[in-house]
Amino acid sequence: MSEIAARTGIIWTPNDAIDLLSVSVDGTATESEFQAMLAINQAARDWLAGKIDIIDYLDKLEYYGIPNPFEMLDEFADHVDFVISRS
Repeated sequence: MSEIAARTGIIWTPNDAIDLLSVSVDGTATESEFQAMLAINQAARDWLAGKIDIIDYLDKLEYYGIPNPFEMLDEFADHVDFVISRS
């Protein structure tokens, strides 16, 4: 079982893979935090679309303060593999 499935208790198959990679901020976020959210989500979309490579994507995650970006991406890949193996 993937860590995402174990944590949520379901085998989540979103309509769009971006749902597994996107980040959000709450209503108390600063303008810079909001802009970072937009940049991170655009980088995820660009990576999924093949517009940037994995290194550029991970670099952007690190630049915007995402801790352990390799770990996050491994979790994403493990979940995708898990879903594919169950379909």
